Amino acid sequence: MRAVRCSCLALLAVIAVDVATDVSAATLHVGAASCDITPDQPVFLSGQFHARVSRGVSCPVTANIVALESRDGDKALDQAIVISMDTVVIYEPFFKVFKEAMCKALPEVGFSKVIIAATHTHSAPCQNDGQYASDDPHVMQPSKYDAFAAARISAAAAAAWKSRRPAKFSYGLGHAVVAYNRRAVYADGTAVMYGKTNDPNFRAIEGVEDHDVNSMFFWDTSDKLLAMLVNVSCPSQEVENSNTIDADYWGEVRKSLHQAHGEDVVVVGLCGAAGDLSPHLRYRQAADDRMRELRKLSRNQEIARRVVQGVEEVYEVVKEAKSADVVVKHQAKVVELPERLVTEAEYKSCKAEAERLLKRAEETGDSSARGVGNWNARIAARYEKLAQNPHPLFSTPVNVLRIGDAVICTNAFELYTDFGIQMKARSKADLTLVVQLANGGGTYLPSERAVKGGGYGAVIQSNTVGPEGGQVLVEETLKMVNGMW
Repeated sequence: MRAVRCSCLALLAVIAVDVATDVSAATLHVGAASCDITPDQPVFLSGQFHARVSRGVSCPVTANIVALESRDGDKALDQAIVISMDTVVIYEPFFKVFKEAMCKALPEVGFSKVIIAATHTHSAPCQNDGQYASDDPHVMQPSKYDAFAAARISAAAAAAWKSRRPAKFSYGLGHAVVAYNRRAVYADGTAVMYGKTNDPNFRAIEGVEDHDVNSMFFWDTSDKLLAMLVNVSCPSQEVENSNTIDADYWGEVRKSLHQAHGEDVVVVGLCGAAGDLSPHLRYRQAADDRMRELRKLSRNQEIARRVVQGVEEVYEVVKEAKSADVVVKHQAKVVELPERLVTEAEYKSCKAEAERLLKRAEETGDSSARGVGNWNARIAARYEKLAQNPHPLFSTPVNVLRIGDAVICTNAFELYTDFGIQMKARSKADLTLVVQLANGGGTYLPSERAVKGGGYGAVIQSNTVGPEGGQVLVEETLKMVNGMW
């Protein structure tokens, strides 16, 4: 295995809690680290229905970490460890092993204070045994990779935690056109993910796009930049059909920011609410490609250029507004959401499709048929459970972390942008960072208009929770966020 590469940075900032609270002045201890989680042998790549075995590494996958603790003298007031992981989703098999590793590496930090979020690259190692199959004996099994990655990340988190020293904090809002809404609506009212926009029946893009680039920065007391959090509402899946391990556009973003600010700066990339968004061009592609080619950039490099520009325009302003007087609060809660109910018609359709596809997979070895067959079979199983529990609830974690007048709020879903915009619009924070795919492997959570349009991402097979549950998630998250002010 590759040797662990951890760059440990430490920061510490004096903070004063809002007059509105009864908490006395406190100090903030922050550390940062990064580690390489790229395996040294072939793995299954996660993100598609069909099996892909990696053929080398195009861009290493990493985990990037910032750890915070506020204290009143020797008394700890609050804590947080924020981790960005180059992976498709934080699936349960990995999350379980990671939790065990973290509790062993850092028993002094409660696991409820840990946020680990996926960048949603579709070219990182699979986490689920049995999801894919191969006759190649050299392929690393997902459970082995889970243990490898969990050990590396927990060690890096411990290194970050144990290396804190004084620092300053600032934050700001920039912009970059990275995401496109990927759902096309047609004359008959139907919607299709990645549907053709040059079709005569094309009428509209279904939903909104979020072009915010939200950034948080930490400096040491000598004004040396040590770490940054960068929040972009777009999954990193530009090269999602690659057969090599690839961190996707976040790899290029980190490379560019390291060139500008130093290799030891830790860049924590966080994906905002983007269930209906992707970096794939949906229209005006010829014009966009022409400009990119004139710049002599790959598509990932072009995306990185835009993100970095959004970060730098913020940095140049907020570096003059550093503060050592910030409030830090962190809350974690398990929220109960009503599941999207499977109808009888959906049950019959999914059951028939599952039987057809799984039979084909058995006869031909077609990995895509097996993946889609199991996708449908899970819905049939959900319907059959309704006889015992007609109103099932889905338990999901939500973390809210306030730093100064900015806030981070997390969810485990591929959350449609409508819900993220609601959270931002109604938040009392000056800057709200919505972070999806954190601390769990939730499915797509679609808007009401998406369900009406149908299509992948909004059909029952794609959803555990529907629009009703999404609204509950918004309300519960906002209660936590606004309760901090």
